[in-house]
Amino acid sequence: MAFNGRFLLNMIDFAQQQGAKADQLIKLTGSTYEELSKEETVVSNEVYNLVVEKAVEWSQDSYFGLHAAESMNLAAAGLIGQITHSSTTVKEALEYCCEFAKLGCSSLPMNLEKVTDAYKLTLTPEPIWAAQSDLALLQTVEGVIAFTIKEFHSLTRMKHYPLRIEFPWSSTRSIEELERVFGCAVYFNKEEIAIYLNTAHVEEEVLTSNYDLLRVLVTHAEEKMAGLTKTEGYANLVKQSILKLVKPEFPTIEQVASHLNVSLRTLQRRLKEEGHIYKQIINELRKEMALAYLKKRELSISEIAYLLSYSDNSSFTRAFKNWTGKTPNEFRIELF
Repeated sequence: MAFNGRFLLNMIDFAQQQGAKADQLIKLTGSTYEELSKEETVVSNEVYNLVVEKAVEWSQDSYFGLHAAESMNLAAAGLIGQITHSSTTVKEALEYCCEFAKLGCSSLPMNLEKVTDAYKLTLTPEPIWAAQSDLALLQTVEGVIAFTIKEFHSLTRMKHYPLRIEFPWSSTRSIEELERVFGCAVYFNKEEIAIYLNTAHVEEEVLTSNYDLLRVLVTHAEEKMAGLTKTEGYANLVKQSILKLVKPEFPTIEQVASHLNVSLRTLQRRLKEEGHIYKQIINELRKEMALAYLKKRELSISEIAYLLSYSDNSSFTRAFKNWTGKTPNEFRIELF
């Protein structure tokens, strides 16, 4: 059994934000950052467990997996995310999640079934892996559940939370943080790992009216982040956070500070030390994205304005002309 390299890399990226050294964690895998980024890369259970254990130790966060999933952009779902958002109903999307879960984590298969009063999503750890590291098992299960709930919100376009979540083990930690992220009651010493979902919510249709545009945004954000991760500097760390949090609305500076687990004042001070301000970084990203989007003939000016969080075409046109001295249409005509 094994884990997808990108799955582990998402955890390493978050560990770095929490103070751990990403290069040291990557070294433990025996692979390079570039190798882990490839879709086909897998790491063994033993390597995965070691990295997670060290990430928890070095970040000093006993809820590391939970917080890592909470911070992740839905782009981390990769192909699975594209498949689920193309589904007709939430139920169909969840069934695809179960079917293709092995693309990210073959050691934690999932199953969806209808029970008396709800739909039950069950996670069943592969026994050999489960016996190797209690800590890695706990962090992974909590992270997968948190990310699944985030995907559930995206599919329904509503903040629908589970009815309850059950675990087959006891807990020595406070359950308040689990209930905050999961948004429901949590029970221990049950028969299995199970998420109970409201029947009506599961049987809703998936709203995908803007999905094609969002997919373009996510793809571009992933490309940008791949380049930024090799660049040092706090401003680039802030850029990575912005790209993870974009919905496509750009996050506020307060949201980015919270994502990086620092105060607003600390974020502003560290940017100032490098000669940056938050508004400048947002404008730089918008310009870079605008130049990239205008090369895509299938995107209209209105769609690009939407992707860049402008209220209308004229606002986008004014901003683009300030950057380049040309309107978006003039720039595109010269391209083609």
